[in-house]
Formats: sequence, C-alpha cells, structure tokens
Amino acid sequence: MASFRHSVVFRMAVGYGLLLLLSVALISTVFYVGTAGLISRNIDAQLTATSRRLIDIRHQAGQPALEHEIHTLLTDDRDVDTEIYLLVDPQGRKIIGNLTAWPGLSGHSNELLKQPVKRLGRDSVSRLLIYRFPDGSTLVVGRDMRDQRELERMSVTALSLGGLLALVLAALGAWLFRRQLKRQLNAIHLTTTEISAGNLDKRIDVGRSRDEFAMVAHDVNVMLDEIERLMETARDVSNAIAHDLRTPLSRIRGNLEEALSLPSNAERLPVSAQYAIDEIDAVTTVLDKLLQIAEAESGVRRQHFASMPLGEVITDIVELYQPAAENQGQTMALAIETTAHASIDRDLIAGVMANLLDNALKYAGHGTQVTVRVTAEPESLCLVVEDNGPGIPPKLIGRATERFFRVDASRHLRGNGLGLSIVAAVVALHRGRMALEDAQPGLRVSIRLPRD
Repeated sequence: MASFRHSVVFRMAVGYGLLLLLSVALISTVFYVGTAGLISRNIDAQLTATSRRLIDIRHQAGQPALEHEIHTLLTDDRDVDTEIYLLVDPQGRKIIGNLTAWPGLSGHSNELLKQPVKRLGRDSVSRLLIYRFPDGSTLVVGRDMRDQRELERMSVTALSLGGLLALVLAALGAWLFRRQLKRQLNAIHLTTTEISAGNLDKRIDVGRSRDEFAMVAHDVNVMLDEIERLMETARDVSNAIAHDLRTPLSRIRGNLEEALSLPSNAERLPVSAQYAIDEIDAVTTVLDKLLQIAEAESGVRRQHFASMPLGEVITDIVELYQPAAENQGQTMALAIETTAHASIDRDLIAGVMANLLDNALKYAGHGTQVTVRVTAEPESLCLVVEDNGPGIPPKLIGRATERFFRVDASRHLRGNGLGLSIVAAVVALHRGRMALEDAQPGLRVSIRLPRD
C-alpha cells in the first residue's frame, strides 16, 4: 500500500480526481452565489419600485388613497404567502397591514434590512424597506424570505447531490485513468525486465496507438535496436581482436620455437628475432589504430584545427601515392575544382586520404582507375574517392565502417578492417558526413566537410 501511494500512477490519478472535484465545487459555488444574489437583487428591486409607487400615491392623493391601495394589494390574491405591507401612524399604531408584530423597526428611511417579524401571527424573517413620512407615519414594504430560503435549500441539496455524483465520477475516472496508465507502463516494465534478463530481442508492442506512450515505446524500441546492434558489433570486434592478435602471436611463438629447436641457434636467432619484431610491430599498428579511433571519437584533437585549403592537403597525399599506383598498373586521376578553405586537422585529413587510397590500391586490383575529386558546395567541401574495382557488396556497405569488419570474412588477406572506422571517426570529429556508395562497378566514398 505504501508503494502504491508513492507511485506516479496513484499521484496522477488522485490529482485528476481532486482537480475534477475542485472544478465542480467552484462551478457550484459560482452557480449558488449567482442564483442567490440574483433573487435578492430582484426582490430588492421589486420592494423599491412598490415603495416608490405607494409614496407617490400618498403625496398625490393623500393618506386615504394610500390606505385603499394597500388594502387592494393585500386582497388581490397575488403573493399572498410572501407580501408584507404595513402603515403605522406617528404614535406607532398600525393603520393597515398584515404584520401583527414588528419589533425594532429602527432603520433609517429608505433603508433595506433583514429582520424577524410576525406576519399574520407567524414568525417570519423578512426583507423590509422602511420609509418615514414627514408627519411621522411609517410605510413598510417587505417580503417573506421563506420561499427564497426554500429555494436556497433546494439548491444546496441539488448541488450536494451533484457534488456526491461528481465524487463518484471522479473516483471512477481516476480508476480508469490509473488502469490505462498502469496497463501501458506495465507493458514497458515487462519488456525492460525481460531485456534485463538477457532476452535482447524483446520489444514493446506499440500497436495502432499514436499517443505519448506509443511515442515513448517507439523510442525505447529504437534504443533497444541500437543497443542490440552495438552489442553485436562489440562481439564481432572482440572476435576480430582475438583473431588478429592471436594469429601474429602464434606465428611469433612458432617461429621462436623453431629457432630454438635448430642446432645452429646463433645463425637462426637474428632472423627469428627480426620476424618477431615485424609481427609485434603489426600488432602495435592495430593497437595504434584503435587508439587513433578513440582519440578522434573523444574530440581531444580539435585544438589542432586550422583553416586551410582542402585541395592542397589532398594533392600532397595523391602525389605521394602516385608511384605506388603506377607500380600496380593502376591509374590515379586528381581533380581539384575549388580552392575553398575548411577548418581541419591536416594530419588527420592526410590520414583519412591515406586510408582511402590504401584501400583503393589494395582491393581495386590491377588495371583499375582511382579518381579523386574535391568540389565546393554551398555549405561544404566534398571529397570523393572512387574506383572501378569489385567494390563492396551492396548488402555489406552499411557495415563497412564497423571496427574490424572485412568483406573477406575468412580474414586471409592482409589487413585488420580498421581503415574505414578511422575515416568515419575523423570525419565525425570534423562534424562532417561520409557516405559509401556502389559505383557500379567499384566503390565511391563521399566526404562532406563544413566550409570555413
């Protein structure tokens, strides 16, 4: 029960119910005060109009005419249960009227007051308007408030019943509100519980709903898809690291064992040592590339950025790789179509270009052409490296930037699958965008960097 009271669902349901009750109470109060006030104002207006008419009769036709008018009013069978008329002489004796006792008529002339009197022998709390004539006589026009009190009582009763009904409806609405929230929150809770237990393919059933909970469920499902993808990538990376480190270490160990087992150890050891150093350097290269990716993703290199023409950096790297391309029977074409500047880290961009050209020369094959272009767009500079080799199968292009991913799943070819991962990390550090496309044939890598 304590946990139920402290739950968000309970607090929201109670808040909804209290808000509904407060709204009903406020509306009822306004209705009651407005109704009672309107009745009181109407009564006062009627009393004032009647008193003025009788006063005018006295002034125009004299005392007998006033008495005759009061007698007519008392015998016309209208408002017989509520009307009050009284004419008193200067000595306080009743001349005509339907009051049998009127204690304390001490109000000022033309003053409206609420006072207990006896009307036709019965106690009555009445609304009275008193007028005193210059000769000392007093005219009292009033109304018994019994019907108004009865109407007010009926209004209070009706409003109380309405309030009780509103309370029941508020409780029902709060229960339905809590039930709806609880149902949708339970769906999320059950899914996250199963995921915590290791069932990573579980997803929240969104259904056809388009409310806020459906939006949250959709976002959670997208997040879970991404988590599952990252975990799958982490497993692949772990397997790749284990393979790429175990293989050279196994070769090093085997080579050293072979050197120790030969009779002429002194002659074999330098060769074996050099082989071990080369293999260790290869392992170190893998670790350096991983550190380079981590450094780029952390953003610590942004202090080395400077404004410079992108075309000049690309030209230097292409000229450096031109002899290697010719040695492999490949053609390398360069087109620099802009001299616009970009805020870049020269070394990192040079590394990006080197990785792309390494991949092109390694995988495109003999007799292929590698094209490099730098063009200007309204808000960015575009670097394109394209070859007409075998490329990457379209279904695998989306995974090409994953760490240690290689199209050669058997991993027989030299390489470690980190080149495009480094490129993607450096492009992200420069707040740019990279796209891999099937050039049909070959692979097209497009990089867009913000213009300075």
